[in-house]
Amino acid sequence: MNWRAISRRLLPYALVAAGGFLLAYLFVAFFIFPPQIVPDDAKVPQVVGLLFDEAVTRLDAAGFKAKTGEERFVELAPKSTVLAQSPPPGATEPRGTEVILDVSAGQRQVQVPSIVGMAQSVAADAIDKAGLELGSVNERESQAARGAVLETTPPAGSPVAPSTRIDLIVSSGPPAVDAPDVVGQSYAAARAMLEQVGLRVGDVITDSLATAPSPQTVISQTPAAGSRMAPGSKVSLSISP
Repeated sequence: MNWRAISRRLLPYALVAAGGFLLAYLFVAFFIFPPQIVPDDAKVPQVVGLLFDEAVTRLDAAGFKAKTGEERFVELAPKSTVLAQSPPPGATEPRGTEVILDVSAGQRQVQVPSIVGMAQSVAADAIDKAGLELGSVNERESQAARGAVLETTPPAGSPVAPSTRIDLIVSSGPPAVDAPDVVGQSYAAARAMLEQVGLRVGDVITDSLATAPSPQTVISQTPAAGSRMAPGSKVSLSISP
């Protein structure tokens, strides 16, 4: 038997069988089980440090989906900056995989407390409890009690970073007035003059040894005329009998 001749006769049939098998394999590979047979993997791009919208665009171009993960305050990272990603950069993953992105919520902020009207010491305590610091303290004349807070910079309710310095303007009390000269005036006239400028009569002492043209004439006053006094202060008088 000539095996060489037989082989030549069977070769076309063998080629047809092999071709049929290959076609069947490719049909199964591409149309029935494509994900298992033909992998569609890619490397996850680096997006840490990008703004979230930029990271979404870059991941989408590489075939991945972005998903927001944890949001946390970071002092030096602007709001929406990507801080971390999972899977990490360079990992090989199937296209369509979700990449979890942790982003910055920006710098933590607190509100300036409402302290206008408080005594300075109470206001300072409120500033400290809010995580802020007391800044400069200046005085201004006011009808408010001495030491009461009149104004803050930044104003109450302003969002600021922790440890921001809050400057205060506090009351130095009502504007001072000059004590009028009431020596030589009658007690009634002296009292009227004092009340006209916002002062009051204090102690009244009758000097039995004093001589004056008429009774109850003011002989002396304390404080003396021209003294700077806070409104409502008292002036003591010495009068003739």
